[in-house]
Amino acid sequence: MPSKSLSSRLLGFASSMVFTLISFLILFRPDFFHLEMRMNVATVLILAVLQGFAQSIFFLHILSEKGPRWNLVVFASTISIMLIIVVFSIWIMNHLNYRMMP
Repeated sequence: MPSKSLSSRLLGFASSMVFTLISFLILFRPDFFHLEMRMNVATVLILAVLQGFAQSIFFLHILSEKGPRWNLVVFASTISIMLIIVVFSIWIMNHLNYRMMP
């Protein structure tokens, strides 16, 4: 079992590093990818979500628990509350920017 755990963690580490490196390159060298600013932001957000999934699966072992699924329900509720807070914060900031600009 330790080799499975080690290979799982190495795969998680490699995937996290790839997602981080791609995000870094998109923001550090935007001319290399030839994307618009909105596409850059959307791509980085998608990569952040993918990295969150990878870390949840490979490091927190969310899908491989043997006991009751209450931990998964609590985890999903926490993620949904955080998503609601982030989305509505961005919406509020965008709305304020629209209303405050002359």
